Amino acid sequence: MAKTGRFTHGSTITSNVAAIGTTFDVTKYHLHQLTIPNTQFTNQIEGLFIRVTAIAGGATKITARLCCDPNGDYTFLPDTEADIAIGLTTSTTGTVAYAFGLPLKQFFGNSEVYLFIKTDAGTVTLANSFITWTE
Repeated sequence: MAKTGRFTHGSTITSNVAAIGTTFDVTKYHLHQLTIPNTQFTNQIEGLFIRVTAIAGGATKITARLCCDPNGDYTFLPDTEADIAIGLTTSTTGTVAYAFGLPLKQFFGNSEVYLFIKTDAGTVTLANSFITWTE
């Protein structure tokens, strides 16, 4: 990574969210706290990495949405689809990645960001997600 005079940070969530299917479900998400709680996030989101497990029913793509609220109404990364890169030895695990590269001023004055995903078919378990940002 080239030196830009900016600091790069990341947020990792590793809790399993099972049985995610072909529609967004507001009860199934990863909550990322990007900075100190009760502090407004005003930095640049760079990327999003997602690992899924328990791939079933023909799922080959993941659509991701990042929002500032738990209802998924204040979206800053609109629905973005990516092919699942399936594990080389385990066909029921895989990864997707997204580049963002835009600044975000969290709408509600905090640093919470909600990740929702859905599949093109079947189901997956959202196992890990990682958001990177720079300031």
